[in-house]
Amino acid sequence: MKINFLKQLTFLFIMLSGSIISAQTVSGNVTGDGGPLPGVNVLVKGTSNGAATDFDGNYIIDNVGDDAILEFSFVGFVSQDISVNEQSVINVELQTDSQALDEVVIIGYGTTTVKDATGAVASVKAEDFNGGVIAAPEQLIQGKVAGVQITQSSGEPGAGIAIRIRGTTSVRSNNDPLYVVDGVPLSGQNTSAESTSGVGSSSATNPLSFLNPNDIESMSVLKDASATAIYGSRGANGVVIITTKSGK
Repeated sequence: MKINFLKQLTFLFIMLSGSIISAQTVSGNVTGDGGPLPGVNVLVKGTSNGAATDFDGNYIIDNVGDDAILEFSFVGFVSQDISVNEQSVINVELQTDSQALDEVVIIGYGTTTVKDATGAVASVKAEDFNGGVIAAPEQLIQGKVAGVQITQSSGEPGAGIAIRIRGTTSVRSNNDPLYVVDGVPLSGQNTSAESTSGVGSSSATNPLSFLNPNDIESMSVLKDASATAIYGSRGANGVVIITTKSGK
């Protein structure tokens, strides 16, 4: 009985040792367009285990199986899948995705391509919108644009929203961006998620509540000084440009 127990314990130890040995640390460098690429997503395919490259394009991932596949992806570049095959160092050079760079984006004073855009602009097309039950237009791009935080004061229809582009810029002043629908800037008050209190108080409202989410073709976000250059002080907190669908 004791001998059988020792055999089982030995067998279990060997199995655990094998699984530990098969998991390794993989590191490397990602380059593209003649230099290192920071912010590249490196993910073990089929899992949530991954990392992003640093400023010099370096990455390191622990607990990678010998037969795992690493997926390298970055905006404007063609994604690559590379088998680990017991390699501990994997260097990758990503190729430019010419189709993605030629994508047309709306920047307020016209249209341009991603590669020719000089400002920080993010555009989300209809096919990339969030799915499911969408009650308000801003929910279409929630979590889709880096540096943009979207919150709602309540679940009521038309409730106030707060869109913060690159964080809160002022403690006391209005931090809401300018909304532009089909080239027409929206003006009004009480668009924030916070309502006013006291005598004559009013509830915050959603400035985009008049729009049907199904009628929106694309949404672009201007994040930097280009927004101010186009729209003046109204664009100091960024600009959200909405283009609706038209007859074809």
